[in-house]
Amino acid sequence: MEYSKRLGFITDDQFQKALDKFGLGKLIKAEAIPFGNFGQNIFLTSTRGEFVLRGKPHYPWQFLNEKFMANQLHEKTKAPVPFPYLVDEQTDIFGWSYVLMPRLKGQLLKYETDKDRHSKSDWIDIAVALGTNLTEMQTLTWNFSGEYDLETKSIKPFNIPWGEWVTSKITSLTNKCITYNDKTPKENIQWINQIVSEGEEALKINFTPTFVMHDYQDSNIVLDKIDGKWKVTGVFDLMENYFGDGESDISRMYFSYHQKDTELANVFLNIYLAHSNIRPGFEKRFAIYMIWDRLVVWEWALRNGKCWWNPRFTFRDWCESHIKPVSKL
Repeated sequence: MEYSKRLGFITDDQFQKALDKFGLGKLIKAEAIPFGNFGQNIFLTSTRGEFVLRGKPHYPWQFLNEKFMANQLHEKTKAPVPFPYLVDEQTDIFGWSYVLMPRLKGQLLKYETDKDRHSKSDWIDIAVALGTNLTEMQTLTWNFSGEYDLETKSIKPFNIPWGEWVTSKITSLTNKCITYNDKTPKENIQWINQIVSEGEEALKINFTPTFVMHDYQDSNIVLDKIDGKWKVTGVFDLMENYFGDGESDISRMYFSYHQKDTELANVFLNIYLAHSNIRPGFEKRFAIYMIWDRLVVWEWALRNGKCWWNPRFTFRDWCESHIKPVSKL
């Protein structure tokens, strides 16, 4: 059966061989996963439980990086991440390396599509749970800003200061975007550069580097209502993470809420702020981090022809109304 375009056709015998490598019982069933952008994951049920098979890494470091971060979060925080994160680097079974991990229990809830399934009170509690969980993940800290290094199998510091690293990412993304179409015009680039320039000094203010998922959003989180209270029961898809300024991880979930319900955006942000050590210059960094995060999505969407917003919008049209936090700081 073809489980996704990326993974292709896989037989039950191949799944069984993967389960056998880690002593995970006899295969009962395999299920394609109907969500996600890249088609790397498959649900497996065996006599030993429910698992996720994640295959065909985008980069040689992807699965070892994910395992490193999952282990760190499991050992040093209360964040519910997949553990154990079992990596088979060999390619003899599928033609690519793969991961087997426990399937995390809970509901995948997106306000945009599931709004009517729950009360407003529930959605407020969910926003509280998401903000609280983000601060819990960020109790994982490091001595310096950096990312996973395949050679040392640990964290390697960035070769330039944090602020310069961020602005270099923004420049790289804008340089790509201008090649796709006319929706990132010169005037937009000037506006981006102005926001970055105004926040340059705020980026230089010292901070304790924390775990940054760089894709903290409802698509990568499951929740459940336990004893009358919504709680995050699982966080997954740990490919893009690094250690840096935790404030940069607010943007994606905040934007998702702010498009549809500013009250939920406010709740999510205020919970985060209440549990975090916020430095001077927060609003200026917030604007820069929001622009950076939106450029990541904008560039990917333009490159893949998957724009889901008003096709007349330029980048600034799409982004500008979201770069000022609605929270009471």
